[in-house]
Parts: sequence; structure tokens; C-alpha cells
Amino acid sequence: MDHDIAAVVSRCPWFKGLPAEAQKQLSDSARIRSYRKSSYLYTTGELHGDLFCILSGRIRLLLTSAIGQEYAVNDIEPEAWVGEQFLVGDVATALDAQVAENSTVLILPRSSVLRVAEQYPEMYRMLFEHTMERSRGVFTLLRGMAFYPLRSRLAGWLLNLIEEHGEETDEGIYLEINLSQNDLAQLSLGSRQRINKIISEWRELGVIELDGSRYLIRDIDALTGELELKDSDR
Repeated sequence: MDHDIAAVVSRCPWFKGLPAEAQKQLSDSARIRSYRKSSYLYTTGELHGDLFCILSGRIRLLLTSAIGQEYAVNDIEPEAWVGEQFLVGDVATALDAQVAENSTVLILPRSSVLRVAEQYPEMYRMLFEHTMERSRGVFTLLRGMAFYPLRSRLAGWLLNLIEEHGEETDEGIYLEINLSQNDLAQLSLGSRQRINKIISEWRELGVIELDGSRYLIRDIDALTGELELKDSDR
């Protein structure tokens, strides 16, 4: 698939306010690479790396413990950028960027971005503003972890995914994205066994069902009702 690198760079919230000359410098230094599912753009502890824009596919940002536990911070999709932490200097990244499905990624070398930033320091202001916007999403995640039970967190993720990948039909809303129960466990910060139990309960109630590899949401109101703050199923 052909991609208009210059257009992708010009739409980036970090670069869209820069002069055309600066955007061209960035575009000329970019390259495109394909990544297979379960590979990584970068992993926890790396000090230096490039900047990445997702062109196709999906990347999952993960927190990983010393004993291998993984919790998803977010799934990012086409036109989303990551790797900005590598512009800071010798500060190790705290996240893994795992390829959740086969992806095509635009890569901007760190050195090229820093050269442009030296010429046009206003880039840092745009980067700061976008980072602050992202941080609100992190606080939303922390609020969910601290105050909401697992079934509410799971319902919230499914509703978010429906907004982005839902296809409404006479039968209900199909979720047009391949997600395993392990994926849902990572996103909802719960165990796969507990996710399986909740999904089974919702299937018995007619809220959700599996149609092949796709989830079919039959009762969107019931799923929305699960967002109410409760004390059980933490």
C-alpha cells in the first residue's frame, strides 16, 4: 500500500504547525516498515529510539512487571504517534509498544526530529500540548483501576471499541475487530479467567454473543448499564 508520507507528517499534532520546509525535512528522513503481530516497536527500559506513526494495523502500549505480568494502557491505531519520550534524552521508556496485529509503521529518526526542533523550537510547545491531552486519558485509566469493578472496566472498553469498530445490523452491533479474551483481560486489567466468567454471564443474559470470531452486542443498553459504580467483581 502506498502512503503519502508528507501528508501524514503534516497532520501530526506535533508537526502540523511547522513551516513546510521543516515538514519536508522530516518527510525526507522518514522510512516505512512492516511489523508482524507480537513483535515490538520498543520495549521497557530502552533509552534511545525513533518516533513512530501507525499507518495500518494496531499497536498496544503495555505496562510489564518484573515477573512478566502485562496490562494494557491503550491500543493505538492509524495516524497515532508514539515514541516522543525518546526526545527527552537518557530517560528509559516505561512502556512496551507491542504489535497487536500486523502493522505498517512510518519511522522518523530521532536525530532528524531533534535537528528540526533546534531550528523550530515551537515544535516542543505542540508536543507538550498533545502530551497533556494524552495524560487525561491516563488519569481516566487510573480512575477506572481505582474505583470501578472489573465488569465495569470491561464494559467500558467494549463500548469504546464499538464506537471505533462497531457495525450496526438488525441483529445488533458487530465488533469488527479480532480480540481474544486475553486481549480483553489486558485492556480491562483483569485475569483471563475472570473475563471469561463475565463474558459467559453476559451471554446467558443475552447481552453479548460470539458469532465466529466476532462479538455481537445484542443489548447495548444493558452493557451501558454495567458502567454504574458497584462494589463487586473487583
